[in-house]
Amino acid sequence: MPRIVLAAALLLLSAGVAHADDDFKTCASGAPDYAIMACTNLIEGGKLDARDQSVAYTNRAVAFRKRGGLNRALADLNRAVEIAADQAPIYANRGIVYQLMDEVDQALADFNRAIELDPNNAVFYLNRGAVYQRKKNADRALADYNHAIELNPSLGMAYNNRGEVFREKGDLDLAIADYSRAIELQAFAYANRAYVYMSKGEFDRALAEYTRAIELDPAFVNAYRGRAELNRKMGKLTATWPMPSRRSLSIQRARSHTTHAPTPWQRSAVATKPSPNTRRRSPSSPTCKRACRA
Repeated sequence: MPRIVLAAALLLLSAGVAHADDDFKTCASGAPDYAIMACTNLIEGGKLDARDQSVAYTNRAVAFRKRGGLNRALADLNRAVEIAADQAPIYANRGIVYQLMDEVDQALADFNRAIELDPNNAVFYLNRGAVYQRKKNADRALADYNHAIELNPSLGMAYNNRGEVFREKGDLDLAIADYSRAIELQAFAYANRAYVYMSKGEFDRALAEYTRAIELDPAFVNAYRGRAELNRKMGKLTATWPMPSRRSLSIQRARSHTTHAPTPWQRSAVATKPSPNTRRRSPSSPTCKRACRA
């Protein structure tokens, strides 16, 4: 099935902390295990002011979420709200966690609050639109996606999600147009466009799209599933396709969660390795087991 996507928002530490401690880089953009360690170093170091503490908790929450640790992520975001209740990205990220926990009304409340604090952030409208779409309120979802695109015409996820609304309403040509635009901006929309071609009976085009999605992301499980379903419809029941390895699946889960989620809600890139100056601990070490446990 096609996917609705959410987008996370990371916060940046202040310039003073950035120059004082290289952990800030990894906390903001490291791969999840390293980000958790770096953010924990900052939180426990006792050198952050209130705002920067809230940033470290928020970024650690994003890392926990990517690893599937939703309860830990929620606890960190609740703490961040207690420290700095005026930071819109905290509510936006907590809204994603609530969405993944099936707490849809709480997710909607957090996205509403994020928009109140920052009404010109396209990502917040994208995420709220996904909540409305999940609540089967197509008109409000469409309005939010339209506004997200007005604010940021390069936001591929908004075209993808709007394409989903059109597909659900039966406007298949409009869905394909939006998926096509999303593909220009983000490759995962190939699989969504493939699904619509399959719905229209254009099996050859659908097969080419699924195959292209898999070429671009060999760990994209939904593309394999879609291609298998397509071959079933085409009568190729004996056809076999190479499935991703167990390691590829673990990468897919990290990319997909929020839920950034594998859940259908978020797709995010695995971050690069940490800064050379970051204090390194193996994820298997006793210290990391305490810090990284979800």
